[in-house]
Amino acid sequence: MSKQNANPFALIDEPPSLMPADLEAFVEFPGHQSLERASDALRFGYRSKQTGEVFAMLQFPVSTVTRLVPRRAFVRMTIDGKIVVETDMSDDHGALGYSSEGVHLVQLIEEALDVDNLRMEEASPHELNKLLQQLETSMQRVKATLATMHVQGLTASISGSGEDDLGSEVSRYP
Repeated sequence: MSKQNANPFALIDEPPSLMPADLEAFVEFPGHQSLERASDALRFGYRSKQTGEVFAMLQFPVSTVTRLVPRRAFVRMTIDGKIVVETDMSDDHGALGYSSEGVHLVQLIEEALDVDNLRMEEASPHELNKLLQQLETSMQRVKATLATMHVQGLTASISGSGEDDLGSEVSRYP
C-alpha cells in the first residue's frame, strides 16, 4: 500500500464541499413524484440548489406530523400592514395558543420576489402580473377608505401621525 493511499477508510468519491448558500430546504409530501414508492411519510431536508442532490433528509410518518402540527391556523393583517399568524394546538395537556410577532406585508413581498424564491417557485410573468394587480387593487381600497374617513371626520384622532400619505407608508417598514 502506498503512502498516498494509506487510509483504508478514505472515500472513493469525496462529496463536493457545500456552503450554506448552496443549499435550499425542501418538503416532499406523500405521492410526490420524487418518492420512489407510495408512502405515508413526509420528507424534510436540504438539497443542492444547482443539482437538486439531497444533502440531508429526515422522514416522518404523516400521523406523527399531524399530531404535532396546529389543528387550526388563522392569518390576519393588522391595520399597520403586519401579517400575524395565530394557531390553536392541542396536546395531552389541553389546548395551547400561539401568536406570531407579525411580519410587515412589504417584507413578505420582498422575500417572495427574491431571485432564489422566484427560481424555486418557478414564477412566471403571468403570476407576477396577477400579484401586481392584487396589490394595486388593495392600494385603491386603502386610498378609498382614507378618503371616506376624511369625509366622515374620522381622521381627527390619527391626523397627527403623519401617515395620511399611503405612498410614503408603503415604502417603509421597521
